[in-house]
Amino acid sequence: MLPDLKALDPADLDRRWAELTTWIEVKFKREPTIESILFLIGIQSEGRGYQPKLAKEEKQDLIMEGTYVAFETLGLYQRIGADAQGRWLWEPRVALPALELDDQETLLRLAILTYFDDIRPPSA
Repeated sequence: MLPDLKALDPADLDRRWAELTTWIEVKFKREPTIESILFLIGIQSEGRGYQPKLAKEEKQDLIMEGTYVAFETLGLYQRIGADAQGRWLWEPRVALPALELDDQETLLRLAILTYFDDIRPPSA
């Protein structure tokens, strides 16, 4: 089921997002964007290390992989197997409604935060 985005506390979400992006910036010495964070999640999902000369299509595929993995943490997608190249195949678990741009970003941020809840050390 899609989380009730209107019920989220915007200040709490902003605080958690700032903590996460600060942690990523310190760890990787770069200011992160949503796309770069999804790229990192995609790399992690595929068990890859950093590869500096990826084609644009490969980078886009990794961002999509990161999106599916992040959405999996909210129960919105599930892995259903792998293709011939060993890439995960994904299937939606719920129908996603059309969302306003702000709600799309909120949903992505919530999914990313949920993904990192088990990875990132708790803040002090």
